[in-house]
Amino acid sequence: MLFLDANAILYYLHNVKPYSQIIEDVIAEEDGLYTSIRVLDEAIFTIVRTKVWVSLGIRRIEKLREYIQKQGYKHFDEEINKLCKFLEDTGIDVIEDKATLKQFIEVARKYRLLPADAVIALTCKHYGIDTILTFDEDFKRVPWLKVIP
Repeated sequence: MLFLDANAILYYLHNVKPYSQIIEDVIAEEDGLYTSIRVLDEAIFTIVRTKVWVSLGIRRIEKLREYIQKQGYKHFDEEINKLCKFLEDTGIDVIEDKATLKQFIEVARKYRLLPADAVIALTCKHYGIDTILTFDEDFKRVPWLKVIP
């Protein structure tokens, strides 16, 4: 069982070399591939922020909110559809995040993780997923996770 972090998904989707080839090789060898809503939230938010920054010059979150309120997500359909197709084509199961407030604060403090990373680590633990595909070195401090590559 292998959990994919947001950076692995984004590097693959944007064909960031050499990471995309590493990711392709790893997922080709795995049967049980997983990610979570929290990870997809991070990936889609990164896609949206990057696109509006590059194509529209929008940098402030308030302006992004205004843009989405007026225009919706049509400007991002291609990228979001590409993400969904990747999940479908590779058979990645999207699992529910699992952590209590107490657990995630405790794990964030104990292993010096960002809050979202603590939720990801606890989600993996809950489902018995012991390996994470990420380029985030922070997960190496989590004793129940093997970090690849």
